[in-house]
Amino acid sequence: MGTKTLIMKYLLLLAFFICSFHSYSQEKLPNRPKSVLEIGIALGSYSGDLSPTFSKVNGGLNVGLLMRAQKRLNLRLDASYLYLQGQKLNDPNTLPPLEPPFPNNFFQSHTLNTSLSVQFNIVNSRHFRLYVAQGLGVFYYNPMDEDGNELIENLKDEPNGIFETRNQNEEYSNFAMSLPTRVGMTYYFENNFGFGLSATFVNPLTDYLDNVSELGNVNGNDQAMSINFSCFIPLSYGKLSSPRKEN
Repeated sequence: MGTKTLIMKYLLLLAFFICSFHSYSQEKLPNRPKSVLEIGIALGSYSGDLSPTFSKVNGGLNVGLLMRAQKRLNLRLDASYLYLQGQKLNDPNTLPPLEPPFPNNFFQSHTLNTSLSVQFNIVNSRHFRLYVAQGLGVFYYNPMDEDGNELIENLKDEPNGIFETRNQNEEYSNFAMSLPTRVGMTYYFENNFGFGLSATFVNPLTDYLDNVSELGNVNGNDQAMSINFSCFIPLSYGKLSSPRKEN
């Protein structure tokens, strides 16, 4: 995890430098940009059968393309990486199962969510945006144990101490649909560079993010969320605009 932490620090410093440098520019651009690139880091967490609350926090990255950025109603394309973990501590008052399957008490997973969203700017002023976005995406995940062994195969090798972690009828894919919901705010400098803070609930349509479903005690799908710290970079502009209210 040392390399990932170093990369995240580097990207954060790079984004800060870009925003700080351009905030002092006096150049007057023609109008709001039509498309904007978003890059940033994230703090991600999971809730599910191994952690009913968002108790473990890890890192992540987010890259997005904001289209129709000069309008109140935008389109955005996102790719978000999160490293997630969950662990359930043994309850001394609860007896563990006496025979397989033995559900895992820990999982870790590298996840990637790609999505297309509609973003509505509640506040749509020249320098400040307050927005909500709802999207449809594809979510990749691959739960592993403490040693990095994949859990999806549900392997059984009792002589070597390997036991099933799920019922035999429980099969799932590494991919699931997602319905990401995002709430955020962005501040833009005079030259249309900006920085922002947002929260995203991934809403993956799976209960196997942690490899536990039927043998768990939390109803419904698992959840992943992130707090995003982003830098916004204008990519393209339209024609000169007259001073009228943006739609």
